[in-house]
Amino acid sequence: MVALLAMAACSTPAPAPPPDPAALRVMTWNVETHAHDPSDWAEVIAVQHPDVLALQEICAGEADELAAILQRDHGMAYRSVPGPIRPPTPDEARAPVNEALGPACGTGPDDVAFGLAVLSRLPVSDPRITAYPPDHRDEQRGFMSLRVTTGVGPTVAVYNTHLGLNGVGLDQVRRLADAATARPAVVLGDLNIGPTDPELAPLRAGFTEVDPGAEHPTTAEGKIDYVFLRGLTTVDPPDTPDTTASDHRPLVADLRPSG
Repeated sequence: MVALLAMAACSTPAPAPPPDPAALRVMTWNVETHAHDPSDWAEVIAVQHPDVLALQEICAGEADELAAILQRDHGMAYRSVPGPIRPPTPDEARAPVNEALGPACGTGPDDVAFGLAVLSRLPVSDPRITAYPPDHRDEQRGFMSLRVTTGVGPTVAVYNTHLGLNGVGLDQVRRLADAATARPAVVLGDLNIGPTDPELAPLRAGFTEVDPGAEHPTTAEGKIDYVFLRGLTTVDPPDTPDTTASDHRPLVADLRPSG
């Protein structure tokens, strides 16, 4: 019995260090919905207890369900801010790549409820969704923007995105960088771009990275998930906790105002 108890204790994931009360803990995670669901993600999030969580590949209803599970099972109160990236026209909604997304989230092709979400333990204001130009080869992409009141410094602008494939990344990065003018600000998301790719240049021109040496791969193929900062700095090196609840690892960082 003692041996069994010892084995069980060893199999329990070690909790993350508690967040610095003077820091803002952010986390970005592509959660690979349809392969996984909110009950799979909640334990990972509860261990990391981010203040602001940017999610990609999630249905709008799943963001609300995830917040409810975190409250019920872990006593963690999050506001859910869904960010479905809807096709801008009926024709785009019925394009095959988009048409499949509606039923996958329990909706029709004219009401795609798939895309992004933010969960925040902090007060949120000014949530907005901006669509990138349509691309018939890919699902409709876009970014979320909002502000969080941290209590340890000025209001922080948060941008959450999931960039496209097939060579559209540079245009989308430029559009995001042009829009992300606030300070302080944090840009989070799955950019589908490797760390040596020049397509990241527009963001690197105005922001710093939490993992500039690409020491923290977020997928089996390498790093494609990022946290970019302006007017903020890291407290400690970031973390990419291992998980089986997605094909991506979360990227977690503790931040504080710079200067």
